[in-house]
Amino acid sequence: MLTEQLSLLLETTQTLHTLLEEEKTCLKEKSFDNLNTLLFNKQKLLQAINNANQLISTEQNLALIQEDQQLLTLKQEIETRLRECKKNNEINGKLIEMSMKSNKHLMQVLTQAKGQNSVTYDQKGALNGSSLLGDNIEA
Repeated sequence: MLTEQLSLLLETTQTLHTLLEEEKTCLKEKSFDNLNTLLFNKQKLLQAINNANQLISTEQNLALIQEDQQLLTLKQEIETRLRECKKNNEINGKLIEMSMKSNKHLMQVLTQAKGQNSVTYDQKGALNGSSLLGDNIEA
């Protein structure tokens, strides 16, 4: 029973690892079509991992794991996979942060290009906040 629970937990962590790799690809390629689905599935997997961990982490089970080499090996594989998942999740978080900064910068550039923040001066040095493409051309 405990072997099956640990095996299922290992499988779930491997699925999470694969999903995080897909998330990283979406973020790198700025292909956000499937991102919402990936985030929803990631939440479900994290909840399943947490639930399985709580079920397995009784004092009796922990003692059995320490005594049985096969169970201990499974536990170590799960821990390794979770560390990899954590690392990938941190990378994905940095990619999201970089994307947000890039989008903020793009918005600033577009706002300036729109003319809302364009500041020019007239021939007398007076501040002129109008657009560079004004309507008062007299040519």
